[in-house]
Amino acid sequence: MTASIAPDAFERWYTAFTEPAGRTRWTRADLLIVVLVAIGSVNNALKPNTGLLSDAAPGLVVALVVTAGFLWRRQAPLAVTVLTLAGLVLDGARTPVFLALFSLARYQPRHRAAVITTAGVLSVPLKALLPGRPGQSVADDLLTSAFYAFFPIVCGLGARAYERGIVALREERERRVAQTRAEERVRLAREMHDVLGHRIAIIAMHAGALEFVPGVKPESRQVARAIGDTARAGLRDLRQVLGALRDGHDTVVAGHCLTDLEKLVAEARAAGLPVTLATNVFDPVPPEIALTAYRTVQEALTNVVKHAPEARTEVRITSAGGRLDTMVRNDPSPDPARRIAVAGDGFGMIGLRERLSLLGGDFHAGPTGGGGWKVVASVPLDNPAANP
Repeated sequence: MTASIAPDAFERWYTAFTEPAGRTRWTRADLLIVVLVAIGSVNNALKPNTGLLSDAAPGLVVALVVTAGFLWRRQAPLAVTVLTLAGLVLDGARTPVFLALFSLARYQPRHRAAVITTAGVLSVPLKALLPGRPGQSVADDLLTSAFYAFFPIVCGLGARAYERGIVALREERERRVAQTRAEERVRLAREMHDVLGHRIAIIAMHAGALEFVPGVKPESRQVARAIGDTARAGLRDLRQVLGALRDGHDTVVAGHCLTDLEKLVAEARAAGLPVTLATNVFDPVPPEIALTAYRTVQEALTNVVKHAPEARTEVRITSAGGRLDTMVRNDPSPDPARRIAVAGDGFGMIGLRERLSLLGGDFHAGPTGGGGWKVVASVPLDNPAANP
């Protein structure tokens, strides 16, 4: 259904033709029309008896003025039309009038249609007042002038209608793309709720039941309680993500900030990870950047727990020079045999790299010289993407 209103070859060509040429404010169409006007005006200026000016030199001056005026054909089409009519009287150039009437019909507001019609009508008998070409009757001259008057007006009005149709099609395409994205977000939210929500809820239920099993050691009860608390926190985060997917608003941004890092580090300690946290932040941090720092620490600590359990870990958050720097560094695991075997494709780090790139920041993750691992993220605090 969407393919039926996809841009066709002519629309792509027309759009490219009406885009600015390089870094100028003029489009490719503007420059082409200026070239055509220059050719037509100079050609008529060099011909004898085509206007009131019989000498070539004054005719070339008029041609230059008329050509320069066409650089403002979109901003002042009526003034350009009057200028070309004056040039028609002086040097007999019809091509500028043709193109000026086209621009007048294309860019003049619709409520001034009477002005367009009047200009077209006046340009017809205007040529009859000038010296005719050898072998051409007055009737033929009037017929030719009528063609040069009304045909460009019809073309200009057609171009206006065509561009309005293009705008309508683009708006329809954007609406359908937005609708498709919304439907896809709802589908993803439903799948995540049915799959992840169910599994996390089961984990929380079993962890809660394990706390009250008779004969369980206090240490095991504490671990079960930590598992249950983590699962319930995961459910709350999942609900926020699902809400953001469903309504399209970034409600997750308000979910975590730098003050939540203490709780995140405490959860890592409860999992048996000796981790320290040092924060030195005095500048105001936008919510999106604060969430990015939180996610960076969260992903890094998760990887340490999986790949280097019980490894001494350091988390440091600092702000300096208008940037927020996040660093997580861990030593090698004292017992590599306890490494948790889990399936993973490194999507967490890929997601962090993409998030930092969107915010104009830098991201690095790699081994240290002592056999450990280090993650560093740096984000400018004044990035427009984080300060809507």
